[in-house]
Amino acid sequence: MPGMIKKISRSLLALFIVICGVALYFAAPYFADPVFIVKNVLSEHVQVTAYWKKQTMDLGTIEPSGIKKFKLNDEAAIIFTALYPDGKKVSSTEMYFTSGTVIHARITKSGIELRYE
Repeated sequence: MPGMIKKISRSLLALFIVICGVALYFAAPYFADPVFIVKNVLSEHVQVTAYWKKQTMDLGTIEPSGIKKFKLNDEAAIIFTALYPDGKKVSSTEMYFTSGTVIHARITKSGIELRYE
């Protein structure tokens, strides 16, 4: 009888560890910092800036087909602006981000397209 209880206890412990591992695997993205991936699909460079709350991040010049990736430890709405070499300035729509969010910003000839991953 004590051997049977020991086997059942070990089985329950193993099951508990597996369940906790699976729960952590699926919950981890919700605790990660938001990630932003900005891609310039133009054949010319652009100057890009990100705005959220009352903060600003200058992403600098993104070369043709270039990508800039960054993380923020925050939760808010974000807007991107791009300044083209000819002086034209465009802004994206506002997009909300929170923990675990991945946002793609695509700089095109007509503006800035945002989407969630």
